[in-house]
Amino acid sequence: MKKTIFISFSLGTGSVSDYFLALVENLNKKYQVIIFSDTKTNEAIAVPKDVVIKHWPSTRPTKWVDGVFLYRNIKKYRPSMTISIFGSVNIFLIVGFLCGVKTRIAWIRTLSSQFKQKNILVFRKRLLYKLATNFVTNSNATKEDVNKKFYVPISKIMVLPNSIRDFYSDIQSVNYANIKVITYAGRLHKSKGVEVLIKAFSKICAPFADVKLIIIGSGEEESNLKKLVKDLKLEEFVDFKGNLSRNKVLEMFKSSYLAVVPSHSEAFGYTVIEAMSMKTLIIGANNTGIKEIIRDNNTGLLFETNQVNDLHEKISSALLNPEVRNKLAIEGYNHFKNNYETSGAIKRDLYYFDNLMMHINE
Repeated sequence: MKKTIFISFSLGTGSVSDYFLALVENLNKKYQVIIFSDTKTNEAIAVPKDVVIKHWPSTRPTKWVDGVFLYRNIKKYRPSMTISIFGSVNIFLIVGFLCGVKTRIAWIRTLSSQFKQKNILVFRKRLLYKLATNFVTNSNATKEDVNKKFYVPISKIMVLPNSIRDFYSDIQSVNYANIKVITYAGRLHKSKGVEVLIKAFSKICAPFADVKLIIIGSGEEESNLKKLVKDLKLEEFVDFKGNLSRNKVLEMFKSSYLAVVPSHSEAFGYTVIEAMSMKTLIIGANNTGIKEIIRDNNTGLLFETNQVNDLHEKISSALLNPEVRNKLAIEGYNHFKNNYETSGAIKRDLYYFDNLMMHINE
């Protein structure tokens, strides 16, 4: 009889869902896999027919009814392992512990600095994390954060970097004629450093009249950023696109001369590998998960975090040296293929989960 694995993530058409669906497809060859999702399925989402899908009673699985729902399913299917990410981690750890699930994995993909640092919430998370048997993080920066902030032993943490599929040949690019496009994609939040990019870009416009900045995403800082653009008289050079689908984001990256990730901190930086996958030069802030992916002057460029002048110099250098830009873009793509492309990442990750399952005594 096959052992059972519960895995919780949001079914969708984005990069995160893409990865977990690929993981489920491969785990399903050896184990019974049951997905717990806070979103409904649609025709665009391909799930193996024999994979069971459960939908949480609540839009976010944090309520008593969700705990009862999970308890009943654990009693029915008797999973050997649970894997949870994002909002489902707490309830999976509590109910899984109480039901005696042998291996309880918390998959951490964000830094604690991305959330309000209330002492009571940090203390509560420390207690909850004691209920996990194993942890997966998407970068060494996240691993260090989980260890220092929540006192999780290093020996319990495995780093499995994020990955995406190689869509390069499937994505069309937009012809911007002689305009060199600089793209940012992500939340419009203070921690993302978008104002640093806008200020650096303002220094670009005078010497480089053939440039355009495209900002993709939405968030609480949107009105402030639009005001900054207006104050700097950049309206004709900056285009706020709002939220776009994954494929549209990739299309914009493929159409761009370069992309910038100016975040003050990132657990990993999905947009870094998305830009790399489209053979676009990426310039990122020299911190946390970003600097783990970008090798400065090899697979991209790094600038000192929050330093407008340094970012301006890096962008100017790329604009003035198209041959260097092209070389870095190709090296970035090769780096992505060798380390962050899903087919290779799945083999790496399956080895880890298979090893854990082999050591579970029923």
